[in-house]
Amino acid sequence: MTSGRGTKRSMETFDAAFSRVQKDIAAHRFESALARLRQMDEAHLIPASRRWQYHAAMGHLLHMLGELDAALPHLRASWNGEGVPHDVRVELLSNYLMTLHYAADVSDAFLREEHGAWARIFGVVPQFTHERRRREKIRIGYLSPSLSEHVVLNFAVQLFAGYDRTRFEVHLYNAAGADDEVTDWLAGLVDGYRSLAGMPEAEAAAAIYADEIDILLDLAGHTAGGRTLRIAAYRPAPVQIMGIGYFDTTGAPAIDYVLGDPVCDLPGMEELFYEKILRLPRTHLCFTPSERFAAYENIVRRPHSPVVFGSFNNFSKITDDTLRLWAEILRAVPDARLVLKNVNADGDAVRRMRTRAQRAGIDLRRLDLRPGTRDYLRDYLDVDIILDTYPYQGGGTTCEAL
Repeated sequence: MTSGRGTKRSMETFDAAFSRVQKDIAAHRFESALARLRQMDEAHLIPASRRWQYHAAMGHLLHMLGELDAALPHLRASWNGEGVPHDVRVELLSNYLMTLHYAADVSDAFLREEHGAWARIFGVVPQFTHERRRREKIRIGYLSPSLSEHVVLNFAVQLFAGYDRTRFEVHLYNAAGADDEVTDWLAGLVDGYRSLAGMPEAEAAAAIYADEIDILLDLAGHTAGGRTLRIAAYRPAPVQIMGIGYFDTTGAPAIDYVLGDPVCDLPGMEELFYEKILRLPRTHLCFTPSERFAAYENIVRRPHSPVVFGSFNNFSKITDDTLRLWAEILRAVPDARLVLKNVNADGDAVRRMRTRAQRAGIDLRRLDLRPGTRDYLRDYLDVDIILDTYPYQGGGTTCEAL
């Protein structure tokens, strides 16, 4: 039998060791963090009640290091084990569901099944009731984890700026992000704005309910830990839709519809969704370029010889299978080069990508790896043909390239 004193020492030992892992992760020293975690496991320093933390960290690290197949079992175990606090369990589940879309060998049926776990894990919460309202304007609310500079805004900003003000009122809800000058600009476009950052989900839902929103559109789904879904679970509006920022079913009973179109959501896909698909006639994606594009509108781009291929997607989207396909392209097109530019400025990510690319058969002499920069649009002038990732394709990145 383990004494209470022994259990306390075990927890203190784990906390001290795991704190060093977390510091490495925060500093993007992923290889060091992974080595520490493995040492902790081999030394039996992880109490049963804290195995979920080990799995969450291990899954995150393996994904960041390009080992997605090895990461997924850990990510699943992180929310599916014992001792996980409820709020953390639901957030870990959302993170796992998001990461599943990076894997090529995951079927649509499996995705639906795994999303179905959300209702079971989240549980039942009291929902607001709604009476039929008659008024001059329909009141629409948009719920986002961040109303700041983010690629989702390029697809959503016209919903905030171009609506018919004689028929609709628009309210924005910032679920988690800090306010900045972009937030202030967006708030000035619409009829109402609230920051819900720091509020418990039930309190945030009550704030939306108090505004008497008729239709609430969740712009995030399971991204950003799924906080917007946890708020929507209390049904602060009588009609609730999810779309633009997430591209799959949510598994959340309080979401009535997902926004789609005939291209992304073909006939017959209804069986893959817990919600009804609300198909717009042509597309549900309306991309508005940022002001940074203005400097390049009249530039004449000249083709390169030999041809230059490129991808500006997040390096985490580039699987080893994709790298092997790109290696085949380079072998088929003599002297062609490949430019890979990340979305963030992490130099270690560039180093790790170089190792993965070489392992996939790409000649490093023909590879140009670049960290993310704010003025990344200029780099498109160095590329002739953009390559997309699979199975998690580009969204905003693809539109920018077009």
